[in-house]
Amino acid sequence: MCSDSTTMQSYNQINFYDVAPDELINYIVNKHHGFTKNMLALTLQHSEQLTREGLTQAEQIFDAVDQLNETVIQHFKDEEEVLYPYAKKLLEWKRSGNNAKVPMINIMGNPINRFIKEHDSLLASLKGIRVITDNFTIVSNSKSQLKLLHAELFELEQDLQQQIFLENNILFAKLIELQNELILAKPL
Repeated sequence: MCSDSTTMQSYNQINFYDVAPDELINYIVNKHHGFTKNMLALTLQHSEQLTREGLTQAEQIFDAVDQLNETVIQHFKDEEEVLYPYAKKLLEWKRSGNNAKVPMINIMGNPINRFIKEHDSLLASLKGIRVITDNFTIVSNSKSQLKLLHAELFELEQDLQQQIFLENNILFAKLIELQNELILAKPL
């Protein structure tokens, strides 16, 4: 009998190119969006606390993370309330074989291009945080709370980079392909 830990795949073992778009959407929302929201709240809290203690770098981090947080909140909301539900509806129509209901409009190209540009902005914000933290460098006499904050920022960056890769390189390509199949190739 296998334990749950031996039957579960780690992140690195999943071939996301073989995952259905709706399953990939659920994975991104549940794993990445949830993690990012939690880490942003945590890093804001910790950097604010260190700012109150007079640490200049923490104030810079707080400002950068606060700006990143504002962008992420709107970005995730747009993905979760606009793009992803529409993509799931397209998949539902495809699977039912009734694509007569599919609207004859192309709304996915522009939103996807916008999300890719927003991803570039998020990556630029992460680079800014790296500059502030000198690539998360900690000198040996640094406060333990600052070390923790740097570690949290590193984890946040790693997760956002994975999420952006999944969306830009796998999910969006699948959605554009689905759009081409159901909408753009549809006879008038």
